[in-house]
Amino acid sequence: MTMRVLVIPSWYPGPDAPTAGVFIQQFVRAIAPFADVAVLHVEPGAKAFGPTFTEEHGVVVVRSGIVASGLRARFFGYRRAGLAAFEVLRARWGAPEIVHVQALWPAALIARSIARSTRIPYVVTEHSEEYLAQSRRRLVRTPGMLALVLRPLARSASRTIAVSRYLADRLRSLGLARDPIVIPNVVPDSPATPLPTSAPHLIAHVSVMGPAKNLDVLLRAIAILRDSRNDFVLRLVGDGECRAELERLSADLGLSGVVQFLGTRPASDVPALMAESAFTVISSSHETFSVVAAESLMSGRPVLSTRCGGPEEFVTPEVGRLVDADSADALAEGLDWMLDHYREFEPASLHDYAEERFAPAVVARRTLDVYRSVLND
Repeated sequence: MTMRVLVIPSWYPGPDAPTAGVFIQQFVRAIAPFADVAVLHVEPGAKAFGPTFTEEHGVVVVRSGIVASGLRARFFGYRRAGLAAFEVLRARWGAPEIVHVQALWPAALIARSIARSTRIPYVVTEHSEEYLAQSRRRLVRTPGMLALVLRPLARSASRTIAVSRYLADRLRSLGLARDPIVIPNVVPDSPATPLPTSAPHLIAHVSVMGPAKNLDVLLRAIAILRDSRNDFVLRLVGDGECRAELERLSADLGLSGVVQFLGTRPASDVPALMAESAFTVISSSHETFSVVAAESLMSGRPVLSTRCGGPEEFVTPEVGRLVDADSADALAEGLDWMLDHYREFEPASLHDYAEERFAPAVVARRTLDVYRSVLND
């Protein structure tokens, strides 16, 4: 009999935020062939609405919107809206056997309330950089949040999954997981194409352009590299809070000829962008996993990454190169090396390496094994 799974994500793509939590949407699509899946998402924003129902790629998605301007409103309003949506979903779709929370805060508020009233267990997959020591975000630094809210939510989960060992170790140190299971993010399959060989060589970077991506260091590295060679173009894909500042810095460094700001692109466009590139660069100060690095390998493109956590676990000398974080000189040296050596990486081998680790069916099977272990307890 097909297992019934309810996914409650803290972020999920919608009309107002088409790229929010797109990696969670990719996970949902990965498990949909193996289980009867529904998604319940409460969206804090400027207006209240719902519950509304849609069917997206064969998956029922119920959404509610709340107006939440502060932590108290988020805590109570979010949970109430989620439970109301769950009752409507249960009447129309049925009751799940297990709930899968994607990112503990705030989605576990809903899952724990469901578990208390129905005894339906929940598991948590954690992605968020909120918990990393280097993060500037305030969640775990808010007085009482860790001890009084996050730890009780985490301890009520039947299992905790982390997307990397790096994140798993951090969750354990914070008391947010006792024995976390490491299962990476899903990366949709994309064919490996021949490496481009003619100059200018395109270097790809895809991100939300937040502080953790360290793009100012990347731009300064490009400025250093530009002094010794002119056979490359850096393409920055994405948008975010740092973009305007980065565009100013690029202009100040005189990089208009070698740096292109392409803006936000649909997730479906990313493989083609990578296929046009020689390699992908990750310049972050910290990453829990790095979907972009894994997507690059799936597309048959090597990766140059800083030593920033998650990528260190799968960016090996066979598929790319690692350099020190927070150093423009180190990043410039790495870029210079990759421009000279990227042709030595075989696209089909990179694709196979990624497929063995991150393909939808691989991640789905491992996750379903976790569900079964919970239900058989």
